[in-house]
Amino acid sequence: MRTTQGSLRAIAVLIPLYGCTSTPPAVKHEGSFRDRSTVPVDVLWRELATSQSIPAIFAIEAELAMRGATSSGDEYLGRHTSGLIGSSFYIRNSVVAGDRDCSSFASAAGAQRFFLAEGGPYSDRHALDRDGDGIACEFGNVLRASVARHRKPMVVQSRPRSFVASSQCFVGPRGGTYTITASGNKNYGGC
Repeated sequence: MRTTQGSLRAIAVLIPLYGCTSTPPAVKHEGSFRDRSTVPVDVLWRELATSQSIPAIFAIEAELAMRGATSSGDEYLGRHTSGLIGSSFYIRNSVVAGDRDCSSFASAAGAQRFFLAEGGPYSDRHALDRDGDGIACEFGNVLRASVARHRKPMVVQSRPRSFVASSQCFVGPRGGTYTITASGNKNYGGC
């Protein structure tokens, strides 16, 4: 049930941000983005599995995507964050002072990494995350595609067995007689 824990972890981190305040808690942002370009891929996957900060998870996922690493064991890109795509958690100002847009980047992962390095998701002076979900440009599509490839299909229960009404008379354990109805119930008045 790690997906559920990851989702609960995401919600727990975002609850303070969803209120009326536009100033995020300083503790949540400290150290969220740091240059991870020299960190080995296996270490990034371990960090992803243990991180408690959604912005840090976004940064790790962006770095892994830049390197083309989409999964490792049970972990995959978007496992903890794909449910946030399109949900407005961060307040966006209409004033845009930046000089970059999504077409300025070679990849969505590059845009996400730049966005986070520039203060995202709390600040978006380049308007790369207009909906306020913490995901820049088309990086949400990268996460969705990863989830679609790696998520295990849900097990679907088989339909309940249907019964055919029977006129055959059965004898119960205490000697009573009954027939079987179309819904599978015993009808003690049928014999």
